Amino acid sequence: MNTTPHTQAGSHEVWQRPFVQAHQKWCNDFVLELRMRDVPGPVIGERLGEVEAHCAEIGETPAEAFGDPTDYARQLDAEGSPARVSGTWKITVLSAAQVLALLVGTAAVTPWARGEQFSYNVVQLACLTFFVLVLLSLPKLLAPLLRHPWAVGVPLGLLMPLVAVGAAVSGELNLPAVLTLPAAVISIGLFVVVLVLALVEHRELTRDVDDNLVTSPLAPASEARGKRARWIVLVPSYAIPVAYLVLATFSWILA
Repeated sequence: MNTTPHTQAGSHEVWQRPFVQAHQKWCNDFVLELRMRDVPGPVIGERLGEVEAHCAEIGETPAEAFGDPTDYARQLDAEGSPARVSGTWKITVLSAAQVLALLVGTAAVTPWARGEQFSYNVVQLACLTFFVLVLLSLPKLLAPLLRHPWAVGVPLGLLMPLVAVGAAVSGELNLPAVLTLPAAVISIGLFVVVLVLALVEHRELTRDVDDNLVTSPLAPASEARGKRARWIVLVPSYAIPVAYLVLATFSWILA
């Protein structure tokens, strides 16, 4: 296994380095822990560069030289206390709010197409409230979800469809409505909300793009890579508005 540091022209992101690719699991866990602690990307790259240089010098793997990547990342963070970035939490909250607006807004399209009011019965309102609470908890759930996708993600992934099914079934039981709203206003208004949130999310993703890139001091910086990263953020920023239009169109046709 070749652990000698390499300098690759035209790429400064750590993911292209042979060392990181050879020890991908260890490096991924190391970077993830520092990411979840809001450590800026360049600082993470410096720490990973130190690991690579040390391993190349002594001829050991990162696991042999530094042990568990999560524990080592926590140790470095406690010792270094670098400046923080707050993008992870902001983006999580913005994305969760977009998903909520998507679900409620597109659900209002069908009664709008039928000339009906948009209403919730007590069971639907309880399910929506539970869903909102889960969304608001996502910043806290994000770290354990990424670290333990099977233990945390699977139960959560099974629970949410059950909540959705419960809300759908209760809608067929002719329960009295406890909340009635104009369907057109809800559908159009929440689409505007989704667009505004997408713009805010795009601004957050692009404003500190250099702090989000995990760059290596062992490779030269690449201006082209930074420009490409700014284009890449268009996908997570505007995926929800596009999905909103698609779902709303199908709901209107099938109403």
